[in-house]
Amino acid sequence: MDDSFWEEVERFKNVPGGKKMTDSLQLFDAAMRRMLAGIESQFPGISDEEARRIRRERLERIRRFEAIP
Repeated sequence: MDDSFWEEVERFKNVPGGKKMTDSLQLFDAAMRRMLAGIESQFPGISDEEARRIRRERLERIRRFEAIP
């Protein structure tokens, strides 16, 4: 990871708790939207419902992977 990442981490340590929560939720929302955009790019014309289903499957796969000791 480059220096800018670690600088951002250091700045984030000094952010008040409420702002951290707001920023975290915004980052999560952005990540979920970006994930949907990637799925829609991968499968042009896909319905919103189907894209969300694929996203759920991918997130579940990540959760299972992270649970491996």
